[in-house]
Amino acid sequence: MADEAPRPWTQVAVRSEKDYRIFRARTLDVLDPRNGAPYVRTVIDAPDWVNVVPVTTDDQVVLVRQFRFGTWSNTLEIPGGMLDPGEDALGAAGRELEEETGFRPARVIPLGVSHPNPAIFGNRLHSYLAEGCARVHAGKQDGSEDIQVVLVPRAELPGLVRDGSITHSLVLATLLFDVLHRR
Repeated sequence: MADEAPRPWTQVAVRSEKDYRIFRARTLDVLDPRNGAPYVRTVIDAPDWVNVVPVTTDDQVVLVRQFRFGTWSNTLEIPGGMLDPGEDALGAAGRELEEETGFRPARVIPLGVSHPNPAIFGNRLHSYLAEGCARVHAGKQDGSEDIQVVLVPRAELPGLVRDGSITHSLVLATLLFDVLHRR
């Protein structure tokens, strides 16, 4: 029995749904496939997300520093965000990069797709490498964004991860894809 994959759970009912604009939370009544025991689980429905490793022609990475409410602190990250309804991930990568930083890439390369947290999220994170980035304007941030653009030599990224300057798990996932791409 231990070699068999887990069986799917049965959803009995949706107990509640709440729309928070950038995601929707659903509380589900489910049954354990092993013994039929009832459980309550919460699932968060969110749009897919995109992250971009933007590299300039002189091998600088374009990072963003912004305030994050979850940690109530400024974080150092790569540009990224949510896909708009009907938008493809590649288009969102270029849009988020330019909106947040004012940089436009010469080319964008897909690095991979991951699931941010399959325990509660059903969406995906699309990771991209943007090469040949050049600043074309100062950026057009959303009304709720206050972003500082920070250029860092690409060779310094591992040190920023090791010393705790970059801690956002989705950023770390994209940076890992970039490392694997370069190998």
